[in-house]
Amino acid sequence: MTGRIVVVPGPGLDGREYAEWGRQAGLEVELRRGDPLGVLQALAGGVAVADGAAGSAPGAARSTPGAPSDLVGVIVAPGAAGLDDPALAGAVERLAVPVVAVEADNVRKVGAEPGSTRLAAAGARVLYGRGADTGRHAVLFLARRGRAEGPDTLAYGPEPGQEGDLWVPAGPGPHPVAVLFHGGFWYHAWERDLMDGLAVDLARRGIAAWNVEYRRVGAGGGWPATGDDAGRATEHLAALAPVYGLDLSRVTVLGHSAGAQLALWVAARGRRASVHPALAVGLATIGDLAAARAGAIGGGSVTRLITADGVVDPEVALADASPVARLPIGVPQLLAHAVDDGVVPVSQTTRYADAARAAGDDVTVLELEAGGHFDLIDPGTPAWAAVAAAIGETLRR
Repeated sequence: MTGRIVVVPGPGLDGREYAEWGRQAGLEVELRRGDPLGVLQALAGGVAVADGAAGSAPGAARSTPGAPSDLVGVIVAPGAAGLDDPALAGAVERLAVPVVAVEADNVRKVGAEPGSTRLAAAGARVLYGRGADTGRHAVLFLARRGRAEGPDTLAYGPEPGQEGDLWVPAGPGPHPVAVLFHGGFWYHAWERDLMDGLAVDLARRGIAAWNVEYRRVGAGGGWPATGDDAGRATEHLAALAPVYGLDLSRVTVLGHSAGAQLALWVAARGRRASVHPALAVGLATIGDLAAARAGAIGGGSVTRLITADGVVDPEVALADASPVARLPIGVPQLLAHAVDDGVVPVSQTTRYADAARAAGDDVTVLELEAGGHFDLIDPGTPAWAAVAAAIGETLRR
């Protein structure tokens, strides 16, 4: 164990699974049941708080008051109303470590805009709408942010969600750079923290990572707004390059699942763009949106993307958004997919690759025998190691 997190359970999250999630992430977990405000005030002000042995994880440390050096961060579950609590926001501001607020349900159903709540404004990261798994993602967020030099969070546009985290390698540049697009079937509850692990790993390998957010369905997204954000975020590298020492001749666009659709779409813009990727990487790619809609991949996710508010003609949007309809892309492509992926079938990659090659594109496919849908975005797996090695080899040419 290399760090400790304090978890304050709340509505919908009873805390029983946090010890195991922490163990998997290499973190010690201490459960403190009670009022989140009181716990945060105690940590910020150095006031001792009872551990509550009945609620503590096995082997949990008896904490030192204040914010000791081993404390990586705090997770609270204050409920939807608590996200806008001014006293709780004040405690977040005073605490010297990251705070993640979790809400298992979709808070947007009750009118809350998570990024505009007082807790978010105070610096807390709000994760919501992922069910019982929301807490696991909070643990991973703290594990990755707490044990690496954090990124610079930068806006690439004026709208909410038009921002990204730039992870820059140690040492002098210019550095190759990868633009990361997360998956989640373009749905608003899934955000760029899904790609934090890859961002940290790429930076350690000497590749800068621009891990971007984009407007998603239910949060101002839909087509073409979602694609416009992906393109605009990539173009923003031209402004970031001289400041952060980025090499725009060695740009990779990389996406997972629905994010792979965005990476390929960005690569296909050709002369319309000022930043030209040297490589497009698709992990568990959704490459044919018409086939994905017909096969109900992600339920009705494709339909929601092309019928969201602001979409004028769904069929035009479908043709514009689908990577297979934009071939040839004219950029070398690396596609990886596990044959046991139960979320996006491997046929989405293999059929797209066949069509891309027939159109004249240079396509390499890594067809993995195991790994499911998510091993490709877990930096500790052989699946990602194979992809990272291939990216590094391409960018060194």
